[in-house]
Amino acid sequence: METLARVIRSKNATPFLLTLDIFCESSDSYNRIKQSKALSKERIAEQYHVPLGFVKDIFFIDSALAIKIVLLKKIVSGDPGFCDVYAMQQNIPLMEIEIP
Repeated sequence: METLARVIRSKNATPFLLTLDIFCESSDSYNRIKQSKALSKERIAEQYHVPLGFVKDIFFIDSALAIKIVLLKKIVSGDPGFCDVYAMQQNIPLMEIEIP
């Protein structure tokens, strides 16, 4: 994934939701990721060690060569034990997904 995407980032969407964004440089890279089916809800849940129901949606935005993934957070923002206030360190598991 890391070699195909220009940007892979994570951000808070709400205190309860995390978004993961993938922006591709070219339509070839974007289509390779999209057609690989490597970004299924099942694969994301496995990669993030969360129940399948935590993966709320995956959007493929063809016009922007972008992919958005919405997840429920394991720990709500502001709760004790929550250490990534802006959720900017949550993109690493996504970067590790192999795209055939």
